[in-house]
Amino acid sequence: MSERNNWNDHASANGFYPQQEIKRTYTPEEAGHGRRRRPVSRYRRRRRRPPNPGVILIVLIFVAVFGVCIYFLASGRSAPAAGTDLLSTAESTGAGTGEENGLAGKERVLVLSEEAVHTGDLILVNYAYPYTFPADAEEEITAVSAYKNDKYYVRDNNSKLRRSTIEKFNILTEAYFAATGFSSLQVNSGYRSYQEQVDLYAEYVATNGEEYAKAYVADPGYSEHHTGLAMDLNVYVPGEGIYYVESYEPCAWFRENCEDYGFILRYPSEKVDITGINYESWHYRYVGTPHARIMEEKDLCLEEYIDFLRSYTYDGTRLLYDADMGVTETLAPEEPFTEGTLIYFVPAEEGETRCRIPADCTYAVSGNNVDGFIVTAEKAAS
Repeated sequence: MSERNNWNDHASANGFYPQQEIKRTYTPEEAGHGRRRRPVSRYRRRRRRPPNPGVILIVLIFVAVFGVCIYFLASGRSAPAAGTDLLSTAESTGAGTGEENGLAGKERVLVLSEEAVHTGDLILVNYAYPYTFPADAEEEITAVSAYKNDKYYVRDNNSKLRRSTIEKFNILTEAYFAATGFSSLQVNSGYRSYQEQVDLYAEYVATNGEEYAKAYVADPGYSEHHTGLAMDLNVYVPGEGIYYVESYEPCAWFRENCEDYGFILRYPSEKVDITGINYESWHYRYVGTPHARIMEEKDLCLEEYIDFLRSYTYDGTRLLYDADMGVTETLAPEEPFTEGTLIYFVPAEEGETRCRIPADCTYAVSGNNVDGFIVTAEKAAS
């Protein structure tokens, strides 16, 4: 369709990578790991052998690593997603705020794997950039009904999302209910596997024709629903029926405030030529805060926002966001980062990417599924 051609031109003009081949990992059953293996008798006699020095060394290393992990868990720190810390004399690194471990004032350096660019809350998935189905992604997908609160409905027990997305949506709907008393939103559709997208696309083609299917259903492998970060919403009023979020008056608060909780309307009517998907008033996506607020403030869809962030780097001008003042775009490298939220882009390198994190801050790192990483660092006012 013309919308898709326009986006291809836009992508080429802005330096996006060319369309990638769809990658997919196999389930254990597909790979042949679902077969039962004959158990080994626990009573079988074994010849006693002298201790192996190599095994002893491995055990000692494992114990040391396990102890470090327990230390970090006990101290309330968490390792960054898909990254490894580096400690060096040139660039000492601090965990968490840095003050807790005696490394206050020292910058943190992460080593990010090549695959990490395809993971995180800010990944861009569209017909130009497919979802790569990371091997451990399925572990985060769970039934919405198992973790939802009582402030919204879910269509059925088969509806799934990332657990983290459910938790964020719970916070949003709790606030929604507190402000309005409304609890009739319904998650109509969430996570879809590759095969489910194949079946859905075929169903739309059979029912409405291929042109209609291309306008409203992503090609298998290129759907945001694969990520577990996106959901289709409607309003379910028992005894009355189903309504659109867009036109149902009690949903005004949700439409106007969802970005404060990290959710965006993914396919706005005025961005069709960029997203390549017709207006979908029901499709919401979690990107996190403050990114959803910035996108709303600057009227950017996700494609535009990913491109916009490339202008901000650790050693160049960095984007500074303040909850009260909004975006300040003038924080140069020599200016100290003292409070607020700092956002910048780190281009992906072949193999591993070194990612620098400011001292004494909390942070999150997300791949963009295209060509790099987005760092979100926060400091509270002292």
